[in-house]
Amino acid sequence: MAKLRYDDLTFNFKEFIPWKDIAEASGREDHFDEYLMTFETVGDFIENQVEPFAEEIDNNECMLETGKDGKNYVKIADPMKKHFESLKELGLFCGVTIPEDQGGFDFPLTAFFCFGEIITMGDSSLGLTPMLNEGCAQVISEYANEKIRSEYLPKLISGERLCAMGLTEPSAGSDLVTGIQTTARPADKEKDKAKADRIAELEKLGDVYMINGTKIFISNGYGDVLTLAKIHDGISMFLVYAEDKTVPRIEHKLGIRGSATCEVFYDDSPGVLIGELGGGLIPNMLKLMNIARLGVATQGLAIGEKAHRHAIEYANDRVQFGVPIVQHSPVRQILFENEINLQASRALTYTGAYYFDMRLAINSKLKKMQEGTPEHAELKIKLRKYSRIAEILISLSKYDATELGNRVVDSSLQVFAGYGYTREYPMERFYRDVRITNIYEGTSQIQYDQVFNETFYVDKVGLINQYKMGGNISFVQTDKNKLFFDSFLDEYKSEIMQKSAGNPVFSNMLAKVDTMRTHLKEAREILFIEERNRGKEPGRNFTGIHMQDYVDIVAACIKSYLLMKQALISDYKINVAEAYIDRSVAKTEGHLVNIRTKIDDLIGEKYDRIIKMD
Repeated sequence: MAKLRYDDLTFNFKEFIPWKDIAEASGREDHFDEYLMTFETVGDFIENQVEPFAEEIDNNECMLETGKDGKNYVKIADPMKKHFESLKELGLFCGVTIPEDQGGFDFPLTAFFCFGEIITMGDSSLGLTPMLNEGCAQVISEYANEKIRSEYLPKLISGERLCAMGLTEPSAGSDLVTGIQTTARPADKEKDKAKADRIAELEKLGDVYMINGTKIFISNGYGDVLTLAKIHDGISMFLVYAEDKTVPRIEHKLGIRGSATCEVFYDDSPGVLIGELGGGLIPNMLKLMNIARLGVATQGLAIGEKAHRHAIEYANDRVQFGVPIVQHSPVRQILFENEINLQASRALTYTGAYYFDMRLAINSKLKKMQEGTPEHAELKIKLRKYSRIAEILISLSKYDATELGNRVVDSSLQVFAGYGYTREYPMERFYRDVRITNIYEGTSQIQYDQVFNETFYVDKVGLINQYKMGGNISFVQTDKNKLFFDSFLDEYKSEIMQKSAGNPVFSNMLAKVDTMRTHLKEAREILFIEERNRGKEPGRNFTGIHMQDYVDIVAACIKSYLLMKQALISDYKINVAEAYIDRSVAKTEGHLVNIRTKIDDLIGEKYDRIIKMD
């Protein structure tokens, strides 16, 4: 078995993530030494205690059993139970990012995601539990009333309680706004006499509502659940305890079998309101989803990294045609490209986490400041900027890292050939585990649609100024009409130019990224003009066909700059940046060629003829 290695994650943790910026923005001291000590502790724990049991946990998937009392209980593998207890002892089960005065460590979320990537490298199923607990704790910490925070949060942090998030329903997956059918109504003393004692007990925490409906695909749904439900015309969030709902069934899944994915049934189940009535989606669930999306991005990276390390070891040991297969060019290509792409995607993901932390820190500071002051106004501008960047990078990271994780595992298994298809090696487990990452917490299609909206539609006024309709297209760019994402990229470019001080290696790389940005500009122009010429609905259908190519160009541009920023720190990273950028110039041109074709058969009659729609 390949040794647990995460050199690039360590580089990001020690050298690249701007911990001091996060500390300064939040108004707290920089405790990097504590983060690093925890980082190293997590690594030792995962390598020595978790990874050796990953196969056993996979072979003993979660089961639903009926107890003597007639209730259903979820049975998890014994090693997983032990891991939970160890996480509790280490303080990693929940509370890493929760303020100290609420019982947590008050670490940045970025640090928590780094820990989560290591945990997932050891066992993909285990990494889900701290991620879900931490996300739920974050929401309760910020939006629940003081009574819930003081009564419930310590139990979640200590591990006495387990919490999940309840979004998905049979008719509500990506469409949470109109798809949710689970309902809530205020508890009624007359109507709900049978549960009067339980309602009275929960009323000590806050407003109690009776929940009715079904949630599906709920990871750790056998615990307490932060549940979305409709009331009147809005969607609210409620904390429903494990004992107040039932689990009729659990899913038997392709992968991550050590984590229980449950169906949850509410039948006049009492729940306590979290936050404002009608505030279930924004801000409550929005924060929870952003944490989950970054967490799943690191999950994709972790599983990809683990498979990649196994492939490197195997390729050096396996002899064919008289030499180790690592000496054969097709195998070298797989290993080389997987390495540089994992490093690029990791830089993107942790940059997204950094901006998310900065947004949270600035927002928290604003709440404590007096409105109307110059300082407040300046900070508010910075918050808008960081929020916009975070929205782009979080969705982009979730899409990029999980799609890459799937590709890396697939090609790494190919290195093993027939052995990779057997259970003699863990590759088939990685293959099964990684497949969920580009599905849950928002499919890849949802993510690149959001990135497209943020880097295209949100800047529609700027695009209208750029691409005047008429015989000739002429445009003079100024600071006032420059697109937000372009300005963001320009800041990175200026920083690199200044710090590289005319170094020809960096100048060459910058010139190549300029070419990629020209590809982005042309792609944007084609899509804009086609949409305007076709009309709103047909035009949007057309852009929908080509938005993935567009977003892949966006991702390549930002990742190129990020690798160059890393190359300013490490000479080793210069080689990585050059290799990634050389390949990305050709790939972005390929994406542009796809857009230039203006193929639209997906939205015409040809689709029905080929798919044979009746």
